[in-house]
Amino acid sequence: MITTKEFIKRRERLAEKMDDNSIAILYAGFPPKNSADETYDFVVNRNFYYLSNIKQENSVLFILKQDGLIKEYLFVSEFDEVKEKWTGKRLTIEEAEKLSGVQNVLTTNQVESELDLILRKKNVGFERVSTIYLDKEPECLLEGFKTTEDVEKALLANYPWLKAKDIYGDIISLRVVKSKDEVAELQAAIDKTNIGLKTLMKSMKPGKFEYQLSSLFYYTLQDYDYSELSFPTICASGVNATTLHYPTPMAKIKENDLVLFDLGVRNEVYCADISRTYPVSGKFSPLQRTIYQIVLDTNKLVLASIKPGITLIELNNIAKESLSKGCLEAGLIKDASEISKYYFHSVSHHLGLDTHDPADREAPLVAGNVITDEPGLYFKELGIGVRIEDDVLVTDEGSYCLSGAIIKEIDEIEKAMGSVKW
Repeated sequence: MITTKEFIKRRERLAEKMDDNSIAILYAGFPPKNSADETYDFVVNRNFYYLSNIKQENSVLFILKQDGLIKEYLFVSEFDEVKEKWTGKRLTIEEAEKLSGVQNVLTTNQVESELDLILRKKNVGFERVSTIYLDKEPECLLEGFKTTEDVEKALLANYPWLKAKDIYGDIISLRVVKSKDEVAELQAAIDKTNIGLKTLMKSMKPGKFEYQLSSLFYYTLQDYDYSELSFPTICASGVNATTLHYPTPMAKIKENDLVLFDLGVRNEVYCADISRTYPVSGKFSPLQRTIYQIVLDTNKLVLASIKPGITLIELNNIAKESLSKGCLEAGLIKDASEISKYYFHSVSHHLGLDTHDPADREAPLVAGNVITDEPGLYFKELGIGVRIEDDVLVTDEGSYCLSGAIIKEIDEIEKAMGSVKW
């Protein structure tokens, strides 16, 4: 569990990056419109949550830095008895204060008046606020479906002495290094994902539809502790597994198919992202075994290469060289340049509050980064797609595989699936 003290510390670290006599304004956001009077489910802006521990829509955070002194304001929806009858309980002022550690908690109908007071006042001994920071992440929706770009234009028009800066990159630079408690949240998400994968291995058989397995994963974790998915589950059998983000799990699974799963659940807001490939029959055919082993060897090589100082681009080059070498030795390709036809994505991305946590892909890794290790091979003409994906913590010494308990060796998979009777 992430403590309130950690959220306080995050805001302090962000304030250190801010200019003096400035204010950062961050929004939880609103759900986008779906159709008619319906909206999509609300997903809190991750940067807002990272700093506030608040997941409720229509919430706003101010971080004011004036003459080196820091003052924080949090705004949450005021109590509305009628609205709560329709849409459920909202945070009280006291609850929001306890969750966030912010001492000045007000209601969102006070945002504009409080901001005007902050920007226009000239307290004795204090310089006037001259800089506003906004999170300009694309498509960050606010009340009335405005964006932070709209907010910036309005503020600069009403307060012409202000200059605006984007604080998105500063927050991301904090998010990319995980604390011990964040790693624990990720580990819990991965461990729960393993529960779902074990259920899938026991339930696979010819004649089932892909959507039945993807649904089974969802309901297994819902039944376990009402866990949310990190992203829509990919369940792709046979040739469908050669489509990277296969979107329509409608096919009937055949006896000799491999089934590729790319899935994960959240613990609180932190995401697991795991890929495993299993033989429906419980046994890999010789060709399936060859291709799978090439991917597995590459997965292990990349894991052994992860350490502070290396970049994701360098890891991908290692993966490509390993995959091409394995395919050449197996006679699957005739020239190393052909590998791009059968491996066409990157081997890694950052992981955290988002499945693809934002980060500078060219930056050297540092201890505390959590990344994926996911080589794959996709032979459409053979009807075989294999991907093996682990979640990995970068340590001072090298790396630690957070998903190491999720089996991936051929013998382990065949043994586990050999106990299943159709």
